[in-house]
Amino acid sequence: MRNAVIAAALLLSAATAAAQPAMTAPQEPTQAPVPELKSESNATLLAIGATLGGVALAAAGGQHGEGSVVFGGVALMLIGPSAGHFYAGENGHGAKMTLLRTGAALVLGVGVMEQTMAADCAAPVDGGSGGCGTGDSRDNGKKLMWIGGATLIGATLYDLWDAHNAADRANAKAARTWSVAPSMMAGASGTMAPALTVAGSF
Repeated sequence: MRNAVIAAALLLSAATAAAQPAMTAPQEPTQAPVPELKSESNATLLAIGATLGGVALAAAGGQHGEGSVVFGGVALMLIGPSAGHFYAGENGHGAKMTLLRTGAALVLGVGVMEQTMAADCAAPVDGGSGGCGTGDSRDNGKKLMWIGGATLIGATLYDLWDAHNAADRANAKAARTWSVAPSMMAGASGTMAPALTVAGSF
């Protein structure tokens, strides 16, 4: 009888142990996918290529009298210098600089129009002298042309020069990655407990 009780107790303990789930092995934190690195040369080539492409497109449209082609070329000239920043993911910078160049081009255009109108006004008609004062208009036109032209050229050259730096900044930002994964940790008593593992690189 005693042997039967011992045997029954052994069977019960074995069944209880089999019913308990096995401890989960510690899991290594899953690293975030490696981001694609941006090429400095590609960023610069995109900016230069898009800008020169806009110039060529506008010139071709002007030669053939295609106003829509000229407009498209001018638009590409204004956006093109920021192509390297768009490639690097700096969309905000690209949009702001494009708007700055657009505004500068408009100021330049207004200055040219004022200069042209002043010249037409000063031209003698039927042997007479010019019938309107042009001094103020010419001065304003020159100022607007200088302001608009300098801003347009400066914003264009800056973006062409900074394109490779934009790629560097994008790569540095991508290098700062974080990952979170479930894992198991041993407590003070030696028992395993679920936990979260955080890993990062700088």
